[in-house]
Amino acid sequence: MRVIVKIGVIAGGICLAAVACVAGLAFAMLRHFDPSPPTATFPKAADQLEAQRQDLSYFRELMALDRSFQPTARAQAENRISMLEDLKSPLDRPHFRVALMETLALADNGHTHLDSGDGAQTRKLPVRVAAFSDGLYVMRTSDQASELLGGRLVAIDGKPIEVVIDRLARLRGGTTGWRHLHAASYLVDQDILFGTDIVTDPVHSTWTVVTPRGVTTALLLEAETPPTNEPSVLGTRWLSSESSSDSGHGWEVERPEATLPLTLREFAKPFRRAPLANSCATLIQLKSNGDVGNERIADFISATRTVLRSAKPCAVVLDLRYDGGGDYTNTVGFARQLPDLIAPGGHVYLLTGPSTFSAGITTAAFLKQAGGDRVTILGEPVGDRLTFFSEGNRGCLPNYHLCVSYERGKHDYTHSCDDWDVCFWLNKLYPVRVASLAPDETIAMSFAQWRQGHDPVFERAVALIESNSKAIRP
Repeated sequence: MRVIVKIGVIAGGICLAAVACVAGLAFAMLRHFDPSPPTATFPKAADQLEAQRQDLSYFRELMALDRSFQPTARAQAENRISMLEDLKSPLDRPHFRVALMETLALADNGHTHLDSGDGAQTRKLPVRVAAFSDGLYVMRTSDQASELLGGRLVAIDGKPIEVVIDRLARLRGGTTGWRHLHAASYLVDQDILFGTDIVTDPVHSTWTVVTPRGVTTALLLEAETPPTNEPSVLGTRWLSSESSSDSGHGWEVERPEATLPLTLREFAKPFRRAPLANSCATLIQLKSNGDVGNERIADFISATRTVLRSAKPCAVVLDLRYDGGGDYTNTVGFARQLPDLIAPGGHVYLLTGPSTFSAGITTAAFLKQAGGDRVTILGEPVGDRLTFFSEGNRGCLPNYHLCVSYERGKHDYTHSCDDWDVCFWLNKLYPVRVASLAPDETIAMSFAQWRQGHDPVFERAVALIESNSKAIRP
């Protein structure tokens, strides 16, 4: 008995030591990659110029924590800050905000960015737009702008929309698709339009659109400070004409002439699973890699595994086009197992786009690594490169409530990353290597296709499923 007790004590000690070791490593990783922002200890500013210089001083401290800057880019960013500090009079808030956005964009890292805190009181125009393969279209409006609904945006204050987008794309780092995705969102932010000198009036913009009837019309829009509870979402949200709590209220909505395709229904739901009509395949959609409200991703994945195991489908369409990220450890196991959860000879069709980002990209990489040639990628390129920095924290300026997201952990999904100072430690436990996540077929949606109720990326996956099913039938 004493021997058994002694063995139990030793085993318990080993378990406690292991738990302590894991906890210690987790704490060390958190301290290393997720440090708290420095304390902003500034006296009350005597005037606006001093307040701006205090903000610049703190901005410099926050930017120093970000590891994504290459040496030349960091030198350029430091020089920009110094030039701003040397100004003899303060910039207005929109121009100051844009100057800081441009400075962080020099990192050319998709995660590194500046956003507005609750107290920034930015002004937005009463329109919402979405990008299609053939242009930018007005998808929602207030009453004052209803005549623009469904129109293709061609100019703002007389400047061609191509020139406008090119200017706005310089406010964010990352791939072209990611920068253009955000540029489309910036179109409705009057402060950014004014701060980039696209417009000359801080409150009004003149939008020129070609209406669905083919008539070119121009309308003067007035910006307002939106309610604090109105969510900030990417323009992909407006591909769905459904109303929901994440899309604001009181909007007139552009609707397709036919029923929304399956992939654009229940758009606010972060996780969805649905069998395809008249098919042996299943659609799975992830718009997040973490819990959203009362929706628990672990519950969804567990239920999905059970359903797939009970009756293996001939194919799965995994739609990650609107997956903005989260915690990839929530989806790594599922992504690795998915090729084995379909019937022999079956296939996985992975749908991606420019808003497939962060942990959404990681999930796609795990799936491609596990499935190899059994995974076909359809759509548009993902929203970041396969080498990027994330895993950081956020700090807000002491006076103008703008917040810097600084990134410290390197991810590299094409090469070995062995520098323990910069390479994110958790990736050693979940290694992934893929040569590319470029689409096997690049497909984009036009506005005409959307109006007719089509999703050409999804429809191509369905067509390939049907073709493959016929080929493997006895």
